[in-house]
Order: sequence, then C-alpha cells, then structure tokens
Amino acid sequence: MTSELKETPASTGFLGKLERELILISLLSLFCELMIIRWLATEMRIFAYFKNLPLMAAFLGLGLGFVWANRKKDYMKLSAYVFLYLCGLLICALGLHLTFLTFVDPFKFMLFGVGSAGVNGAAPGSQLLTTFLSLAVMLGAFTLGVLTFVGYGQRIGQLFEEMSPLKAYSLNVFGALAGTILFSALCWFNCSPGIWMAVVGVGLFIWKKRLIHVLIIVLALVYTFALAPFMARSFYGPDYVETVWSPYYRIDLVKERVPNTDPKENKFWGYAIYVNYDNFQQIVDCSPENLAKFPEKIQKEMRFAFERPFQFPTKTPEDVLILGAGNGSDVAAAIRTGASHIDAIEIDPGIIELGKRKHPEQPYANSKVNLLNMDARTFLKTTDKKYDVILFAYVDSHAAFSSLSSLRMDNYLFTQESLNDAARHLKKDGMIVIGFLSFTDWLYDRHSKALGSATKMEPLGYCVNNERVNVGFLVSGPGAVGRKGTLITEMKERPVNLNSSTPVSTDDWPFLFLPKKEVPAVYMLPIISVLLLGFGLVAREFKQGLNQSMNWQMFLTGMGFMLLEVRAMSVLSLLYGSTWLVNGTVIAGVMLVILIANYSVAKLKLNNLYFVGAGLVLALLGTTFTEVSALTSLGEIPAQIAGTAIFLLPMVFASIMFAILFKETKSASTSLAFNILGGLVGVCVEYLSMLIGLRALGAVAILIYTGVLILEKIKKSKGPNQIEPPAEPASTV
Repeated sequence: MTSELKETPASTGFLGKLERELILISLLSLFCELMIIRWLATEMRIFAYFKNLPLMAAFLGLGLGFVWANRKKDYMKLSAYVFLYLCGLLICALGLHLTFLTFVDPFKFMLFGVGSAGVNGAAPGSQLLTTFLSLAVMLGAFTLGVLTFVGYGQRIGQLFEEMSPLKAYSLNVFGALAGTILFSALCWFNCSPGIWMAVVGVGLFIWKKRLIHVLIIVLALVYTFALAPFMARSFYGPDYVETVWSPYYRIDLVKERVPNTDPKENKFWGYAIYVNYDNFQQIVDCSPENLAKFPEKIQKEMRFAFERPFQFPTKTPEDVLILGAGNGSDVAAAIRTGASHIDAIEIDPGIIELGKRKHPEQPYANSKVNLLNMDARTFLKTTDKKYDVILFAYVDSHAAFSSLSSLRMDNYLFTQESLNDAARHLKKDGMIVIGFLSFTDWLYDRHSKALGSATKMEPLGYCVNNERVNVGFLVSGPGAVGRKGTLITEMKERPVNLNSSTPVSTDDWPFLFLPKKEVPAVYMLPIISVLLLGFGLVAREFKQGLNQSMNWQMFLTGMGFMLLEVRAMSVLSLLYGSTWLVNGTVIAGVMLVILIANYSVAKLKLNNLYFVGAGLVLALLGTTFTEVSALTSLGEIPAQIAGTAIFLLPMVFASIMFAILFKETKSASTSLAFNILGGLVGVCVEYLSMLIGLRALGAVAILIYTGVLILEKIKKSKGPNQIEPPAEPASTV
C-alpha cells in the first residue's frame, strides 16, 4: 500500500474524506469507460467492428488495479499520463491515417468506413503489412486503455480496505451511477470529446492538484477551439460547415457541390451529412425555385434520388411511413409527390435538429408531417395505423455507421420479425420499399428473402448502378402485384433469388452484415492477441493457483458473468437501439447488481451455493424463452425497464455466487487474477452468437455455472482440510 494512503486520515462519518474520494474516483472511472468506448470506435473505426474490446480493456485495467492494490507504485499518476496520451492519439488519429485501417475484405463482410486492405486484387505483401499494422494499432490502443484504468482500480481497491465492504460497495455504485448519468447527460446535450476530457481533467484536479491534470484540461480546451475544427477542415476541405456530436454519432456537415461544374463557380445543390466520417445522407433543395437554377438533367437527378420510392404506387400515396427519416429529405420528397400524411421515425435527435436547421424545404415544419424521435421497432409494435407506403430509408447504412456497429452488427430493423411487423401495417393496396447499399449478392438475397417471407409474395428488385450494384431497391406488398416491369423505367430491374442459401436476419441472429452463420477465422486474430496479453499481465498470479479448484471456480464465475454482461448488451440493443447507450445502461445495471449481491450475502446471510445456482439457472431459462421483440408492445420506456430487469436478473444470482465463493479464498490477488482471465474469455465466448445465435448463449452460461457447482462438489468431497480459509471480500465480479 502506498505511503500516501497510510497518511490519509481515517473516515469520520458516512461521507468523510475517504468516502468522498471513493465516490469521485468511481465516478471518473465509469465516465472514462463510457467515453473511451464511444470515442475510440469513432476515431479508430476498426474498433467499431470489435465493439467488446474497449469494454475488455476497462475490465482488465480495473481488475489489475485491484490485484495490484498493495503495490507501492502510484498507478493513478501513470493512468493520468496514459489518458492524456490516448486522447492525443484519438485527436490525431485521422491525420495519422489510423481511422480507416482494416485487415479483412470490406466487400466480403460489408465493413463501412474502412480501408481496402484485403480487397481482392491487392498485392499479398501489402495485405500482410496492413494486417500487422492494423493489429499493432489495435493492441497498442487496447494496452493504453488497460493502463488508463489500472490506477482507478488500484485506488478503489485501497479505499475498499479502509472501510466496511458493504459501505464501500454502496459508495462505489453511487459514484459509478453518477458517472454514467453525467456522461449520458453530456452526450444528450451534444457535448464533444473536448468537454468529456475537461470533465475528467477537472475531476482529477479536484482529487489531487497535479500538473498532468492541468495538462488534460489544457488539451481539452485546445482540442475544442482549435484542433477539432482544424482536423475536420483538413479532411473535408473548404466546404466543411460544422460538426455535431449527437447522442449516437459524430455528425459532420459539408456543402455538396453540383457534379461536373467548375469549383470556382461555387455551385452547391445542398449538403452532405457524414456519420463517423462516412457519407450517410444528403440535404438537397428540390424546391421549384432552386431547381430552376439547374439544367433539366441535373433537375431530374436531384428529384429522382429521393422521389423514386413514392413513384412506385399506381396512385398518389395518402399515408406514408418513413423509418429512418434522417434529416428529412425523404419526407420532403413524399410531400412533393402529394402524400397527405407522413409519419417520420428517426431515433437520432442530432440528425433531426440538423434537418430542422439546414433543410431548405423545411419538411419537418410541414403540417402533413408527424415527426417522432423514437426507435422504429417500438413504433411498429405500438401503432395500429395502416399505410400506402412504408419506406425503409437506407436504415442499414445508418446503423452500419453506428459508433458501436461491428462485423456482427446487431441490426434489428431488418430482421424477419421487424419486416413481419411492417407488413401488418400495409393497406390492402400498400407496399413496402427498402432502399439499401448493396455491394454484394448475399445482402441483396437476404433482404429479398426476408421481405418476400413478410409479404408472402416475390419482391420486385431494382438497382441504380448498372456496372456494380451500389444501391438496391426492393418493392413488395399487395400494391406491387402484377406491376413487374412497369414501376420505374429509369432503374434497371434485378431478379430476386428466394431460394438463395443466404440466411435471413432474425432477432436471435441479427447480424445483417455477416454473410453466413460463422465466426470468421480472421476475426479471431485480434481476440486471441488480447487474450494472450491479458494472460501475460497476470501470469505470476495465474501460475500460483493452477492447482486450486477454488481458483478455477473464480475463473468460471468471471467467464460466466462477463458473458452475461455482453450478451445483455447485444440483446437489449433491440430495445435501446444499437448504440453506446446500451453499454451505459448495462454497466449501470451491473453496479446495482453487485450491490444487491453483496447486501444479500452480508445482511441476509445467503450462503447456500446450490440454492443460488438453482436460482441462476431458472433466471437464465427465463431469458432464453423471453421474446424480447414482444416487450416492445409495452411501449418504449416500459419495454426497456422490463427487458433490462429480465436480463440483469441472472447477474444478481451470479454476483451472489461470486461473493459466497470469494469469502472462502485464501489469496485474494490470485483469485482475482483467475477471475479477470475468466472474464476476458467470457467476453470472447459471446462471439459464438455469430454461429449459434443469442438465445443459445443462455445454455452456454448454464454449462459454465454448472461447472462451478461441480467444482464445489469436488472441493467439498475432499474434506474440510482442503477448503481454503476465508479472505476479505473484493469488488471485481
């Protein structure tokens, strides 16, 4: 233990100096965790396709801090320096060409916003070099993430030793919840990473007045007022307008010039909206006054880009539903083509606000439009309205650019269940129109099969780019019957293959951008590298406890708990949307779960491991047989509350099981080392869902915790002399 800790006066009340320090450090640790989870995947896009790695870095760092709590080295000082360096790296990632690295074929796996490493035809040597460079960058950033949290874990561990366990847990949870709420509030008000950095710097300065903490604040100010606009203007050029950090994405607004015109003429036909550095949407002024400024060919191109979905019906559509309304360009097109009423659904308030401020036609101010800022799946479950046209407006590209999207993207809007819900809202002559980026045959086939199954008829298919299908359109529903070859003459027809072997996306297997049910071998390369790094960091403690069955119980409890945590994040994406908000909600829930577990063991004297194991199995069975999509019929907030409670309940029993076992351990550091390694493996086990689906992970968790009970039986059968004497409780689960 550090001399600094020994000199700290003992606690003299419920909120004495030590208690306030624990709350502050806990707040900052959770705030940093959410900050890094979101920012890292935005600036180094390769992390967006391995969304569990930042979580693993935080878990490993905090765990190591607990293990090393009694070391003399002050890791909090190290963590502050590493945090400053990591922030600087993220600020400069775009300029250092670290933003678009990858090591798989982007067209094979539909990776948006990455480079061309691994693309067919690239030189083998170039592929190999880029792969190793990408892996080195990932491991380097992961290591920086781990070191950022080691200091927090060490100081929290030291503070835990200075007060009663239940009191320490309570204050730790309170601080963590406060950090989660604070970060969520800042994101809701569109605060940028500069503000996030400043909060951490100020918090650390309040904790201890050190120069490094002042430097963090200075970097935050320099980034906000100078580096951020400079980097954006360098990337986008002189037409860059502004950057908005919405609750979900980094959004950049850039003026869009008219193609094939002299740049000196400064002719613009609107704006381009970039989400996490990728072109996502356009704001195009198609008002008659503006169109009159352009030649007829350009006029037609401007109108056709958004009006084509509303030209499919034989009559002017009266009621239109647009899922993924974005900035309002599709809404404006529906208004121009004569729609009487439009329900526009968009989950991102930042995109909505840009549309309200910047769209020249002001579609969201039109009396025909009912704008709803909510999740599309929840709307489909809770509305009873019928529509002439239901448009899925490039929602796949929207989700693919999410800050937490991945190779195994949890895209619940294009699952079979979602399209079934949409089909039930069609009028007797209505139709569903899906617009999507279609670089591959298997994605086109997946959408075709799902839409055909939902409407019980073969969809009509179209493409815009004749050389390589960049944009696909599928139309199906009662209003499309007998219309083949007559809908849109400007677009090339493309046949659909309903007998394709490509699996459709479902709520249990929602991996829209994965070609088939598998865990790609190349995907495991960084995962294995991270596991080896984790084992290396606790190798000494690991070797000391190889022969103790108790330690293997700790390994399995860590493995099972982290599997349950990341599984909850994936499943709850259906209720919250696939964003960082899921991580924040689950992490906050985990804090409460740990508190409930330790209260149960300390106050209720709940010590029967087999009784707890039975409760855990029943809770896991409950999650396995819960139809999460059915919860959306309760409404947005009630569904989120119910789903969170159902999928966190098994973690309550799992935490109680850990607390019971940890009281018996002989070496806290060795047991925590095994627990940490098990947790890392558990995060990786979640990737099996790409092969077996999300429901089956419940069965995997049951097997893991059954192993804990079997080891308990073996341990007890050896007699009381083999049972390790009790040790002090700790907080890592």
